[in-house]
Amino acid sequence: MPSITRRRIGTGLGSLALGAGLAAARPAAAQSWPNRPVTVIVPWPAGGSTDVLARSVSRNLENRFGQPFVVDNRSGASGNIGAATVARAAPDGHTLMVTTNGPITNNTLLFRSMPFDPFKDFTPVSLLAELPIVIVARNGLPYRTVQELVAYAKANPDKVNCGTPPIGAVAHLAAELLMYRTGIRMNVVPYRGSAPLTNDLLAGSVDIALDLVTTYLPHIEANSIRALGITAAAAVPQLPNVPPVQAQGVADYQATGWIALLGPARLSAEIAAKLNDACNEYLALNDTKALLPPLGLTPLGGEPADLTRRMTAEVELWRPVIRSANITVE
Repeated sequence: MPSITRRRIGTGLGSLALGAGLAAARPAAAQSWPNRPVTVIVPWPAGGSTDVLARSVSRNLENRFGQPFVVDNRSGASGNIGAATVARAAPDGHTLMVTTNGPITNNTLLFRSMPFDPFKDFTPVSLLAELPIVIVARNGLPYRTVQELVAYAKANPDKVNCGTPPIGAVAHLAAELLMYRTGIRMNVVPYRGSAPLTNDLLAGSVDIALDLVTTYLPHIEANSIRALGITAAAAVPQLPNVPPVQAQGVADYQATGWIALLGPARLSAEIAAKLNDACNEYLALNDTKALLPPLGLTPLGGEPADLTRRMTAEVELWRPVIRSANITVE
């Protein structure tokens, strides 16, 4: 602090008084937060599960803290545009982000260059929810479980046509992970969106597909397609009789999307703690528990450190898979 040196504040009493004043200023700033509307960036278009959850969380935070929490959808570049906006924002707690894992973990492996560093440019606040993926197959095929699919694919390399959402989406990576863990070979075809993929699956143009549970739940319930496995570590309430992939003999298999709340780097620990407490209380509400399953979401929660660990584990999970499949997004 050059100004202190120039003023020659050198006595022990003066130094102690100054230190006490600075220490008191930090909590005071946190206590006055928020003192104006808070912008909650969602780096995806309006209407999806992430956007719906972000708006629900924001309403709860608005009621709790007494200031508007305004959702701002900034989509583009697989989430990088909105995330970069938050990375450049002032760390005063008035700009936050609710995002899936893509921009803050997977994109750093998929893009040759990134406009931010996920581990240096954000402050993890809270895990919110998980988005499990379901593996489904069209009717009439000789496999009804993941074990039977793997056995068939091993006996018939490159014979299984597998449709997924766009390149780099979690469901696409989940298909690549299945091949990486089991050694099978499938023809993986990434589609531009869920609607054309679903149409081709129902028409028999692809054999299996991976996407969010909510995408295929109506068709599973109508027996138009069959569910083979869930990519999460545990079964989901929407499909309680569909076992996880790793419970069907594929070791170390877990591939899910997840949603989290983050702020810019250097967000104060006091503000992050306030937000984290509020998010955990929100996730425990009965209204929240009723909201999430129809969106295909499973509540998470926990401490900021849990989000940091999840981010680190996610990068370590996908790095060898993405390198092995030579996947890039530009």
